Amino acid sequence: MAQTSFDAQDAEDLLKELEQFHEAIRDEWSRVLNQWSNLKSVWRDQQFDKFEPIFEKFISTYNDAEKESDKYIRLVREQIKINEDKKQKLSGRLADL
Repeated sequence: MAQTSFDAQDAEDLLKELEQFHEAIRDEWSRVLNQWSNLKSVWRDQQFDKFEPIFEKFISTYNDAEKESDKYIRLVREQIKINEDKKQKLSGRLADL
């Protein structure tokens, strides 16, 4: 079986950065959606009819990307947990020697 190298500190740093980035994007996206809602309630012309489906597709694409981002964050968390569990088991076995 091939050995893999996993630096827990690097993984934790990456996780922290991903979570902060994800939260910042969510906050900004919330502002964009609020502005879109405000504009949508008053904008009525041919340009709106062209723009709305494009923006709605953009919203859908963003939502899909956010779900994928959540998956990757969970994956990094899981890998950190697996690494911690392996270290604890190894420590327990070494203590038994």
